[in-house]
Amino acid sequence: MSPSASDVIVVGAGVIGMCTALELARAGWRVTIVERGEPGSESSWAGAGILAPLRPWRYPEAVWELCRDSLARYPALVEELRVASGIDAELLFCGARLHDPRDMARAREWHRAEGLLCADEAEGDREWLRMPWVTQIRNPRLLKALLRVLEQRGVVFRTRCVVTGLLQEGDRVQGVRAKSQDGQGSEERLLAGTVVVAAGAWSPEICAGAPRVEPVRGQMLLLRPRRRLPPGVWLLPEGYVVVRADGLCLLGATVERCGFDRAITTQARTALLAAAAPLGEALADAEILRQWAGLRPGIAGGVPVVGPDATRRGLWWNTGHFRNGLAMAPASAARLAAALQGETKAAATSSR
Repeated sequence: MSPSASDVIVVGAGVIGMCTALELARAGWRVTIVERGEPGSESSWAGAGILAPLRPWRYPEAVWELCRDSLARYPALVEELRVASGIDAELLFCGARLHDPRDMARAREWHRAEGLLCADEAEGDREWLRMPWVTQIRNPRLLKALLRVLEQRGVVFRTRCVVTGLLQEGDRVQGVRAKSQDGQGSEERLLAGTVVVAAGAWSPEICAGAPRVEPVRGQMLLLRPRRRLPPGVWLLPEGYVVVRADGLCLLGATVERCGFDRAITTQARTALLAAAAPLGEALADAEILRQWAGLRPGIAGGVPVVGPDATRRGLWWNTGHFRNGLAMAPASAARLAAALQGETKAAATSSR
């Protein structure tokens, strides 16, 4: 292997890829991240920053386990990043209000089973279930902090660089083939003993036999309400509203299976505004500041693939987090890094 080779190549510089790289860099691994665009510019940036599934009682237990573990890890992670980078990701234990009669009974039962607090509340003719444990984060700030800290730790970023395939000898992966996004220059061979694919919706394009991940477009609106609302999350029958600490509101999000199309549409804007109707006057005359779209890595059942490939040694997957990439990122990264280091130690022991 070339002396300039990395120990690990991570394909994808979203929150999953960068958290994975951080775990490995902490352990002393030499890491290169290969990103087809710019770090943190896809679905990790586009999300609302809610660190929980919108309705965890509707998800498989495996998803909630990763979310619960991640939520416990976030305070220390955000503080580590703040101290090292000077960027505060603004972790906010704001709570959420479930305003959906269809889910109230099931949500109460789930909270009791999980040992989490919840409370029935009302104001005028509105009733909701208060969930004080729900947390939000300013995901663009988190991604900037991760980028800065990874660079400080010596992680190499190859941006605007598309992975075109794996380098293999037999069933052993030895790196990736990559080419500049603009198509200029020749194809490169980037060597590493381990490749971790954390490319989100683009993961199946890396190689054959990838997990069955597909792009799922989500459109969102950023609103400025006429009167300031308290920070928090509203879970509504057809959408959600995140009120940030700065008073601006995120309204989301559509679920559209339309391939890699990132276009924003007037139909989505209309549907999102209609979804906020249960809040009445609070957002009825809010100023629309921005509309955007992101491509989530959809996967059947919503359970991500975190671990080694079944047939190719040295190939690992951390992908398919669908709508909960931010909510599952720290735990997914820690789980993969622990398994990878365990495998490496076992291999070293058996070779003695």
